[in-house]
Amino acid sequence: MNIFSFFRRKIKAAPQENDNSFDDSYSAAEQRFRLTELALFTAIDFIAKSIAKCEFVTVIDNKEYKGLEYYLWNYAPNKHQTKVEFLTQAISKLIFDNELLIISTADNQLLIADSYCKTEYAVFDDIFTSVTCRNFTYQRTFSESEVIYLKYNSFALSGLLAEMCTTYEQLMMSAQERYNEAAGHKGIVTFENFNFGDKDFNETFSEILGKQFKKYYESKNAVIPVFKGMKYSEPALEAGKTTNSEITDIQKLRAEAYATVGNALHIPPAILSGEASMLSDAMDCAIANAVDPIAQMFEQEITKKKFGNSEFLKGNYMLIDTTTVKHIDAISNANNLDKSIASGVLSPAKAQKYCNMLPCEEEWAQKYYITKNYQTSDEVLKGGETQ
Repeated sequence: MNIFSFFRRKIKAAPQENDNSFDDSYSAAEQRFRLTELALFTAIDFIAKSIAKCEFVTVIDNKEYKGLEYYLWNYAPNKHQTKVEFLTQAISKLIFDNELLIISTADNQLLIADSYCKTEYAVFDDIFTSVTCRNFTYQRTFSESEVIYLKYNSFALSGLLAEMCTTYEQLMMSAQERYNEAAGHKGIVTFENFNFGDKDFNETFSEILGKQFKKYYESKNAVIPVFKGMKYSEPALEAGKTTNSEITDIQKLRAEAYATVGNALHIPPAILSGEASMLSDAMDCAIANAVDPIAQMFEQEITKKKFGNSEFLKGNYMLIDTTTVKHIDAISNANNLDKSIASGVLSPAKAQKYCNMLPCEEEWAQKYYITKNYQTSDEVLKGGETQ
């Protein structure tokens, strides 16, 4: 099932039996639905791709460690999916189902549950039964302590989005009808001295108006015969009548759909619509309000289930680095990188890593540097620099 089918199922829009997201055979209602569907797809894809760009850092003894857990969350969670594919599916289910269940298999794979039954308890672990992953249903019971379980909100977003889709479908249909009425062709056919009771005439009349004129209007270049006694003319357009207002209405509906979806998922509309102005500020806002909270949910749940309290106190936990979401170019950001290295925030190797470059393995690149311009408060009170 592709992502478009997933959205239709969640928002109660029935797909065709043989689903094809780019098939021209969609009904008018489904085509209108695509306006909101595209906005939803764009928002979910933005969050999923942003989370996929984050590095899932496994920390052991308060030091970065690359082992099996690191590989699973950063490259291949299972045999069938990459990190991007896995997180796109996971975040789609988390937002539309309002919850997400991930199980670990005996051979150390991470699988997303398509369906399951959950039994809640006040003090003991909740249990999950009839867990189905990739058309396979487990007969065993999973306890909450052995799965990754996330809940997005205290309310289901899918119901609110369903009502929104219905509203925008109706508005879009009205805008399309106004556009078609304004841009459509209209003509007047005048008959003189014709016998409308004659059978042959009625057949000819139906042929001309029902088929030939239809082809004439639909064709880019066409000729239609006008018989003796017939006169065809097109009424003059009303003064000042254009389709600009109708097109503007459709564009406003599109912008409203993107803004509504963006507000629901805490993403600035400029990100979804691709507007270049204020994009940097919008990106910072989107990361802080849409990406970071979901990253923290994953971070806390993975630490709780994979490590636990005792291991966390020893310095073992999962850290999701969301600073990698924004693209950093080493040349254009040279001054900022220099300042970060000079102040001891980043090592040269770490700075290379943030620029998506292969970190230098030399010992000097792993060290942290602080220039003499930076002093402690004790040194300032003593006066002068330490030698």
